Amino acid sequence: MKLYTKIMKFMRPFWKHILSVLVLTLLYVFFNNLSLWISVDFIKELFDPAQVNQMVTAADSTQAHTANPASDVMALTTKGNNFYHEVKRTIKSWLIRDNRQDTLITVCFLIFLTFLLKNITLYGRRILLNFIELKIIVNIRNQLHHKMLHLPLRYFDKRHSGELNSVLFNDVNAINVVLDTSFGKMILAPVQIGVNIFILFMISWQLSLVTFIIIPLSAIVMTKIGKSMRRRSRRVFQQIADVVSLFQEAITGIRIVKAFATEPFESQKFEASNNQYFKKTFRQQQLRYMTSPINETMYVSILVFLLWYGGNLVYSHSGLTAEDFIRFLLFLFTMFQPLKELSGVNNVIQNGLAAAERIFEVLDSEEEVYDKPDAKELQMFSRNIRYEHASFSYDADEKPVLQNINLDINKGETVALVGPSGAGKTTLVNLLPRFYECTGGQITIDGTNVQDVTLASLRQHIGIVTQDTILFNDTIRANIAYSKADIPEEQIIHAAKAANAWEFIEKMPEGLDTFIGEKGTRLSGGQKQRLSIARAILKNPPILILDEATSALDTESERLVQNAIEHLLESRTVLVIAHRLSTIQNADKIVVLQDGRIDSIGTHLELLESSALYKNLYENQLLAGKED
Repeated sequence: MKLYTKIMKFMRPFWKHILSVLVLTLLYVFFNNLSLWISVDFIKELFDPAQVNQMVTAADSTQAHTANPASDVMALTTKGNNFYHEVKRTIKSWLIRDNRQDTLITVCFLIFLTFLLKNITLYGRRILLNFIELKIIVNIRNQLHHKMLHLPLRYFDKRHSGELNSVLFNDVNAINVVLDTSFGKMILAPVQIGVNIFILFMISWQLSLVTFIIIPLSAIVMTKIGKSMRRRSRRVFQQIADVVSLFQEAITGIRIVKAFATEPFESQKFEASNNQYFKKTFRQQQLRYMTSPINETMYVSILVFLLWYGGNLVYSHSGLTAEDFIRFLLFLFTMFQPLKELSGVNNVIQNGLAAAERIFEVLDSEEEVYDKPDAKELQMFSRNIRYEHASFSYDADEKPVLQNINLDINKGETVALVGPSGAGKTTLVNLLPRFYECTGGQITIDGTNVQDVTLASLRQHIGIVTQDTILFNDTIRANIAYSKADIPEEQIIHAAKAANAWEFIEKMPEGLDTFIGEKGTRLSGGQKQRLSIARAILKNPPILILDEATSALDTESERLVQNAIEHLLESRTVLVIAHRLSTIQNADKIVVLQDGRIDSIGTHLELLESSALYKNLYENQLLAGKED
């Protein structure tokens, strides 16, 4: 029930449109049923014109009591049909004229008019429904995208990007299918069924009772099938997410795939997962296609029984005329279609609910804590950054990644972080912009806990250049001036020159307006890194984090990037994660980490004397350099 409530929240803003759809639906049902009613009168006019003017008399004659044991039952039946006869009498007063030709013209005109009005209301209804459906889908996708951007990094650490892509597109598309194929039917079908039931009972309550004793059996069967459909749909959505993930991994790592000649291996993995998708989807469809034959069989059973039972009522002259029976069957048949649609809608809805579960799993996830209620703006950075007994662990039951970190960084200092892989270097710097929150202790800037300032103002003071350069499938201009549409071109060029990037940018066919491809595939590693540095220079933050920014580059590219970094370091407080110790010998302070703790702090020369770990790291790199 909670899931339905959550889905209804997306419909709430459109209640006026839905109300309009309901009004148009009522009009559509009215004109549709009126056209059917008049059509029966048209048939009677063609095949039994002699009785047309006698209809009122015939209707009244059925109310006459006879001296037989069934007279009381006949009286009750006739009393119940009084309203029906009044409706017939009123409609026939519209139709019947002085001669057959005028009557025929009137009937034809009213049939045309009712069908015209029915289709006008149908068009308006469908346009409104389409507007509502598209807006709901756009809103769901917007909310999902907004939510994903505001989830903490630890959420993404546990989930594959392919799974999230599948939720954003495949699962939302499933909701779109539900709305497109079912939303309108869920409004029209109940109204159509309700009106038809009223008309059926108005014509003959005996036939109606027999009919509606049998129909609920179909509903019970359809409900059980629907529950099974939901379970199978959930498995299908999870499987397609796995297929998307495998595809995305193979395409993202296509260079490695080709380098290792593992195309057959990757194909085999993908085919195995895709075959699982086939099996699960085929089982789901088997169940889905079972719905229609079951419905058809039940409806035919009802029809055959009614033909026998209703025919006997007509033959026995028990108050039901042949015209009434034809009208009853006509409205019953027109009710079967919405009933059939509702049973099919149930399968589609269960499929959509399985998708909705995955969507709301994301939407209900806890967002990154951006600001406390009393959070302040970080106006400026003037003194120092301080780690005070800072600790962090990804999960409460796991070993801490960082333990009891105490570190002072004065404004303008360059502090290098070194240590073996897994020592906690990247985690330590990730705590400063609050990519992760300390699980113990605190980090302060100028004496203020970073958790007490607004996240936007904190991150505005911090620039980051990482080893894995993040660029967007856009122009060079857009990547350097990321999120700043009104930056003058002179400032962009100045940043590019300071980052040693202008030399290759001006050689590009379209200069700053050159598209660089997905993740900058049209650029070399050094060029991508220099664009990333230009972006940081343009941001002009007082605090800078360099996460092994040159470790993946060749010697020439490293030299160019290192020169760019020197421009970037000017008048800034810098935290450097160093892969090559030769690049940080001039750092004001070097922090050596091991197993999540600080082993030692000092300058390069001091640590060579006092830290066995640092000396060992340095000598191993020197030895590796000589061997190269």
